[in-house]
Formats: sequence, C-alpha cells, structure tokens
Amino acid sequence: NRGGEMSLSALMNWSIQAFSGRINVGRIFISVSNAINGLNMNSKDPQYLGCCIQNHQQRRIVVSEFHVRAASLAINVPPKLISDALSSIGCCHWPEWRDKGQFNQMPTDLAVQWSVMLHFGHALAPYLPKSHSRWASWLSPSNLVFGTKVQSNEIVDSIVSKIVLYFDAAEKSANDVITMLKEKGFSKPNENHVMQQLPNDGKVPLFLMNVAVKILLHGTKCTTPTKNTMRVTEHEKKVSCVEPLFHLDARRLREQKFQVEPIESFGAWGYSDSYFVLNFRRDGTKFVSMKGMRYSISGKEIPGLVNFIEQELQVDITPNSITLPPVPELNGVPDSDLTPEEFSQIACTINNDRNRISNNIVDRARHGTGHTQHDMFNLRSGSIKIRLPDVVVWPKNEEELSSIISIATQRNWCVIPFGGGTNVTHANHCPEKVTDTRRMISVDMKLMNQILWVNEEDGLAHVEAGITGLHLIEQMNKRGFTIGHEPDSYEFSTLGGWIATKASGMKQNKYGNIEDIVKEVRVVGAKFNLAQEHKLNKVSFGRVSTGVDLKSLMLGSEGCLGIIASAVIKIWPIAETKQFESVLLPNFDAGIKFIKELSKMRSMKPASARLLDNDQFRLGQALKEAPSKLESLRQVASKSLGDYFGNFNGKSVVCATITFEGSCSEVKLQRKNVQKLAVNHGGLLAGPKVGKAGYDLTFAIAYLRDFAMNYAILGESFETFVPWSKLTQVVMATKKRIYEEHKNRSLPGKPFVCSRITQLYDEGACVYFYFCMNSDGVLEPSNVYGEIELCARQEILNNGGSLSHHHGLGKLRSQFVSQIFNDGYVNSLIAIKKAMDPMNTFGARNGVFSNIPINSSTGMEHQRKSHLGK
Repeated sequence: NRGGEMSLSALMNWSIQAFSGRINVGRIFISVSNAINGLNMNSKDPQYLGCCIQNHQQRRIVVSEFHVRAASLAINVPPKLISDALSSIGCCHWPEWRDKGQFNQMPTDLAVQWSVMLHFGHALAPYLPKSHSRWASWLSPSNLVFGTKVQSNEIVDSIVSKIVLYFDAAEKSANDVITMLKEKGFSKPNENHVMQQLPNDGKVPLFLMNVAVKILLHGTKCTTPTKNTMRVTEHEKKVSCVEPLFHLDARRLREQKFQVEPIESFGAWGYSDSYFVLNFRRDGTKFVSMKGMRYSISGKEIPGLVNFIEQELQVDITPNSITLPPVPELNGVPDSDLTPEEFSQIACTINNDRNRISNNIVDRARHGTGHTQHDMFNLRSGSIKIRLPDVVVWPKNEEELSSIISIATQRNWCVIPFGGGTNVTHANHCPEKVTDTRRMISVDMKLMNQILWVNEEDGLAHVEAGITGLHLIEQMNKRGFTIGHEPDSYEFSTLGGWIATKASGMKQNKYGNIEDIVKEVRVVGAKFNLAQEHKLNKVSFGRVSTGVDLKSLMLGSEGCLGIIASAVIKIWPIAETKQFESVLLPNFDAGIKFIKELSKMRSMKPASARLLDNDQFRLGQALKEAPSKLESLRQVASKSLGDYFGNFNGKSVVCATITFEGSCSEVKLQRKNVQKLAVNHGGLLAGPKVGKAGYDLTFAIAYLRDFAMNYAILGESFETFVPWSKLTQVVMATKKRIYEEHKNRSLPGKPFVCSRITQLYDEGACVYFYFCMNSDGVLEPSNVYGEIELCARQEILNNGGSLSHHHGLGKLRSQFVSQIFNDGYVNSLIAIKKAMDPMNTFGARNGVFSNIPINSSTGMEHQRKSHLGK
C-alpha cells in the first residue's frame, strides 16, 4: 500500500470481495525465486527498501519454458532466440518438465502473452535504448535506484528491438488520441479519458497503451492509480463528511421574511437542510448520507451509491475531485434596468411594502431561472449568461396582482409569473434584449396561498394559485380531504404552475391529471380579468356545454395569456387505506407487457404503477440504506429463490412499484388482480417495503443531481407520452441515440441512461428518461449536455413519442413546435393572444408564442415563420 494506511479490516474486506468475484483481479501468473538473504533493513525509506527487495527478487527469478514460449508468441520470434538471450544475461531456467502437456494450452490473447513475458521484462530493462528510458523505468523501477550497468549483445538487441516496436506503437496510439481530444476542445484530457478512447484492435496490448498514456501525461510516473482503493489520502483523512458547496446564506432569500414555506436551497433542488454528502469510514471506504430528517432515507448510511456511480460512469468520487466552487457573490451580473421612479411605481401597487419588492441580485437570479441542469450549472459556476428580471414583486391578493399588471401594461413592461420555480423548460427565462428590450417584471405568486372556500358536499375548493402542493395537501388533509394531485415536485410547485404547464401527478390513474381536477380558473389579464360567473357562491359545475371554456384556454398557456389568480378544484375524502406493493419481472419486455395489461384494468387499476427499467432499478438498489444482518440474509434468500423460480438476472430484472389507494375492499381486489398479473408475466411479488421505498425515493432522488454535480457529473430527466405500439421502439432508439452522441463527441467516461414508465393510459404511457454524463474536462459541459438532450428529444419525436407529457414546452423545446403543430393552429393561438394581450404584456415567449416579434411602440405583431431554427 503506497502513501496511506491499510487496516486489517479493509484488507479482509478486499480479500472477501476478490475471492467472491466482485473485484476482477485478472489472470494470475506466479514467478518463483529463491529466498532472499542478507538484506540490509536499516534504511527508514520504505521506497528504498521496496526497491531493494524488488532488485533481490528480480535477480533470482527463474524462467520456465512456458514463459519462453509465451514471449515467442508475443513478439513473434523463435523460442530458442529468447532462451539464448536470457541465458546470455544470466537468467536462470526452470528445470525441464517431463509432462509438457501444459504447453498445449498456451495463451492466444496477445495481452496475456505479454503479461507472461513481462515476468522477466525487468531483465531486459537495462538494455533498452536511452530514447526509451521511461519504458525501462516502468519495466524495472529498481534500476533507477541501483543504476544497473550492462554490456549488450546482438541476441539481446534483436529481442529488445522487437519489444521497442510495440512500445513505439503504444505511444503513437496514445499520442494520436491525446491530439484528437485536444482538437475537440479537451485542453487537458486526463488518463481515464484518454484510455477510454484508445483503439482496441488487438495489435497492441491495451495495457501497454495505458502505460504509454501515463508516460506521455506524467513522464516517468507510470504507476497505475489505485481506483476505488481502500486507502485514504492525507487530505481525505481530515474530511469525515464532505459538505455540499451550493448553499448560499438562506437568510438572503426573501421567502424567509414571509415564512411561506421552509427555506429552499439556492442553486440546488429542495430544502436547504436536505442534501446528500460524501462520508468516509476509518478504513477509507466511502458512503453517502442525506442530511435532514424529511425523507425516509434521511440520516441513514447509503453504502452502495458511490461505487454504483463510479462503476457506471467511470468516474472517481473523492473530495479532491470536487469541481464546482461555492456559489459566488454572483458578481458581473448586469444591474436592474429599472429606474428608482419605476421601482417606486411598482411598490405603490403593493402598499409600498418594501419587503415585497426586490431588485436584489439573488432574488433576480432565483426568479430568472428554473431547475434545469443548465440553470443549476450556471448558478453553481457563477456564470449567469442569461438575462435576469429587473425586479421581483410579491402580491398578496388579486387586487394587488391586477394593479401590477395594469401598470405593466401602461408602461409597456413584460410580466413573467413565477410559482415554485421548479420548471425544467426555461419558462422563467427572460427574453434576451435583442428580442425584447422592455423592463422584465417577475411576479412571485407564493403569497397568494389562501384556501378561499371549501364545499365539502360537492367536493370542491376554491384556492389561490400561489399555494404550494405541500401546503395545499396539508390543509386539505386537516379537513379530511385529498386533492389527488401529487407530482414529483409537489413540495415546491404551485397550483398555478400546475395549470399553466398542464401538469400530471403520480396518482393520475385514480384522480386524473390537472385538467380533470381543476374545474374553473380566475385569470388576471392585460386588458381585463377573466372568470366564469355564478349566481350563487361556493358552486361550480361538473360539466357545461357553453362554448370554449376559460380553463381549457389557460391549461398549458405557460404564463403567456395572463396570470392565474385562483382555481376551483375537485377534492376527495381521504382514502380508507393506502398500501404498497412491488413486482419483480425478468426483463423490460415482460415488464411492459405486465404494465400494459394493468393499464387496461379500468377501476381495478392501482392509484399509481411505475415500471423501472433495469438501470433505474439498480440505481434504486444502490440508494438503499445499509441492511441489517437479518435483512442481508433475507436478500440472499430472495435472490436465490428468484434464480430458482425464474430467469431473474441482475442485469435484466425490472421492478414495478405500485401504490393502492381506496376502500379496503377495493384495494384488496386490486392487490389480488396485481398478483395474478404478476404470475401470468413471470413475475414475483417483492413486497410492500420495496414498493413504499420506491414511492418515497421519488422525492429524495431529485437531490441526487446536485450531489453528482459536485463531482463533474451532469444529469437531468425528461419525459414524453408514447403509444403502447411504439414504446419499446422509443426507449431503445432514444438510449441508442444518447450513447452515439456521447461517443461521437469523445466525451469522458460512460453515459448512464435509464428510464421508467409512469402514468398509464389506454393508449400508452408517460416515459421518463434519466441521462447522466461525466463532464470532467469538457468545454462548456452544460451546453454539450443540452445538445445531447435535444438530440434525444428529436429521436423521441422521430420514433413516435410526444414533445412532452406534462413538463410543458417553455423556451427549451419551443424549437420543435413546427413538428407538432401546423402554421394554421399556431397562427390561431397567436391571434387569440393578440386579442387578449395586444401589448404582449405576458411576453415570456414560451411554447407556440416563442416567435412573436415585438415593436415597443405599437405592441405585438405576428410574423408568419416556421418555428424550427428561427
């Protein structure tokens, strides 16, 4: 062990893993020598002592006929020539064996032949020409210490010349790859990146090319790095817990003044008290834990995650590999264009409450971004290249909201509504000044969070649009009701945001999507307010035939037609019981057949059913806490039973996580139905614990992206609706396209791509993709990631998927609009907007409204253009 401590427990742990096959130690060849006597052990330099031992050992190496023949095959020379050369330099030969049957199984692989030959490679090291001194030091480091002087001869030179040809070829291959990577913008490619790109055509052993990479990048430092080693570096010894780097002083976020919700992180997903951290045990093993107490995995050791990430993406996660600095003071961001007079005018709309208006740079940065990886990367790197709003204002009620919109329309300013800021479509981005020079006003709705009335008999509630999902669910639960809508972001996203993006939740199977839950909306528009009128209070109609309804107009409008002030929503009594289950199926095809048949079950369909492909299932397993001894035995027994009763290979098995919600009799019937379907499709019930863990993990896994970003790993999810007839095709083609785009760009490591099927319909299902990549050394990594994601989106469209199932379009996907809508439909929508908002006050330019040109003096004009690439 070099440079660190190796505890006995760590050594035993490594030995157990090696013997159990979890660590590949490769093929082992044993060289034999006599015992070493008379070694001077007085030196306190361990490296010197090591070289002494190595030098003594090398002098006593005994070469067998097996070594000679393997070397003969490796460099294509007669065995006798090698034997004579070794004899001429004093190598001892192993006595001749009577049974030579072993030589009938000589290695055929060039790399193995070279591995055998290198058992006596040290003996040839002193004979290498000076031009290859670095290779000589690799063959025999002890020669550098003792300066062995030799007298060459013709036979040895002929052998050495053959060996040198391979060294030269290895260096050429390595140098070609380094040059290629530099030409592609990788100014300082690291070892792993270069090695990943090396040709593996069998002409030169891959390990020789790896050595060549080390020689070219580090000179004589050719020792193989200990990846995933048990030892701890001096720096790591001092760090028992690596805190995240992305938390800014939470007191600077203005939401705290209002005490609307617990404080969120800045530049990261979620609560500021919840995040993943890297930890080290005394023996050097790494594990991850989650801070806080909000989630089921909070405060628990997660031993498998680091190893999973390192293996899947070919990265090394250590404190030294942290790549992003702490969130800086966001210097260099242009100041607000708003004048003091204009600032005061807006303040007057909220009774001059200066706590509810801000041009603070942190507030502007938060309200000008969402939660794409691009947004988070820019905030984390301090490189905010997008335009930010000039001011943020928080109205408390519809009257104040109307006043803000009124003055914005009068002054020809642009208004962009802000809910929870959880969008992943750049919907909150301000149009650039080359497109729109007006003042940008961000209207944060989170103080409009009241439940205005509840009609329990009709199952209705009128709620202000700024309320978050968490607050709404908690308030309704206190009344004995549920809203039925539970998107992954519900802790932070708002009712208004759900409507504006046409959102969907995990329990869509039972309660429907947001368009099924929302009954009416009230909207503050640029010219007037819009609402459905009733003669009596606290009522709404389940269905009417009175022309185009306002709700349909606002669903998916993404802040471009007006601001949703409040909505009447459907509520249900809290279900009698809520239960969980999980089903393991042999492979993805079996999983699709199972989940498809489940989708046809109408009222027998569970509230939620999700199918995790093998990669996501393995990620979920890696996120599990350390099992107890009893749980470990149970897992071994379960695996054995799975292997015995079905074809459950660890690299193909998939998992369906299921949530039941309803009356006891209803759930009992649904469980029975799921069990029957599982058996029919070769599945096994994995139990409620796995099902609940999968359900809970949905909310905690969102934090994983920001943990990974610490270590130069970028990740994002994107979704689509896919017909059942095209589902396998879309999943396979999209994954293949991502792999190809990653390879074509010669990016470091391997991409990790997984998928899951979520909301189910008769016609098809929503499919989520998760894509992660190692960005170490990549120029403009966030942009590169974005390019690959757009390619994946195009592949989805090409193979029969939709542009989005529930995230919306925003600006990120607006370039694809012409592929899903014809000009006639787009022109019609823009005509409606022009009638409702002639000055384009709501000028966020999302979705179909992305291509509206602006004339600051006369308002909005429509120009007929194709939306793709313009």
